[in-house]
Amino acid sequence: MSPTGRKIHEAVLKRAGLSTPVAIGILETPTGFEVNAIHGWPERMQKFFETSLQNFKPMVTRIRAWRRDGELSTNNPVITDAILKQDYLYCGAGSPGYTIAHLHKTLAYKKLLKIHQEGAVLCFGSATAVAVSRWALPVYEIFKTGADLRWLDGLDFFGVYGLRLVIVPHWNNAEGEDFDTTRCWMGKDRFEKLKAMLPPDAVIVGIDEQTACVVDVTKEVMEVVGIGQAHIIKIKGKRGKDFDTGASFSFSALL
Repeated sequence: MSPTGRKIHEAVLKRAGLSTPVAIGILETPTGFEVNAIHGWPERMQKFFETSLQNFKPMVTRIRAWRRDGELSTNNPVITDAILKQDYLYCGAGSPGYTIAHLHKTLAYKKLLKIHQEGAVLCFGSATAVAVSRWALPVYEIFKTGADLRWLDGLDFFGVYGLRLVIVPHWNNAEGEDFDTTRCWMGKDRFEKLKAMLPPDAVIVGIDEQTACVVDVTKEVMEVVGIGQAHIIKIKGKRGKDFDTGASFSFSALL
């Protein structure tokens, strides 16, 4: 929701060539567990889209699918059918572990995949970017509750393209005043231990804050946009590489 974020959303919408008004959906699953889920980041994102992307005449729909079961279920066709009407679907902050648990093999996730295959733009932020990895970092469980280091089986969004990615946003986070919060609040030392637990064919994509990787699946190319870098780290022992804003690289760089 920063000025940099506005520029990124705007650039992606222009590149996609979507006609106005643009239907923008906000899938609320990642924060469905929070007591202020109604008034949390989805509400702020709605206001952001409506005020910052006025050139696109956004029609914003909040898709309140909060968990696998219950009234607001990610398996409720009445709720999840709204996904099929979106040109641009945003799913962002919250808990990666919760997101995986309540999206995996649900109607909501199947419909998300369907609109993507039909040409809609998907925007994954923060927790959801972690969740769509092949192996996902359980940030809340480790950082907030002291769980042992481990990886979760993620939604593996990029697996269909032959990629086995571990996406780590907030790579250069600096919120800790007296401790290291880089590597998505894990810190360098703890992340090295986590990295050693990954299989040899895993490829880490670290993304700095206020930075995004724009993925063109038709051309199999990723472009770094924003103010930071993307960091490619290969577990096999091959040297990784840092990509500055404005740089692009092919999917082959992730194999």
